[in-house]
Amino acid sequence: MINFGKESEILEFKKSTSELNEAIVSIVAMLNKSGKGKILFGVKNNGDGVGQQLTENTLRDISRRVAADIKPPIYPSIYELANPWNHWG
Repeated sequence: MINFGKESEILEFKKSTSELNEAIVSIVAMLNKSGKGKILFGVKNNGDGVGQQLTENTLRDISRRVAADIKPPIYPSIYELANPWNHWG
């Protein structure tokens, strides 16, 4: 099991995409404070990765919700981490 460390002002964990509403609130808060941030789905609050099965539709739905709910618009990178260490940093 991978542990992603601790949440911070620019990093937040969500156990699943069912927490998308909360994630959007967190994105806005991070952008307002720091101008950047990361949300990782499939990770418990303690940093333990639990994973989540995603489809292309799920990724598109996340992108659409972010575009619809955050104004002015932002252009996030949304991707599935097959190997999380490829994009970590």
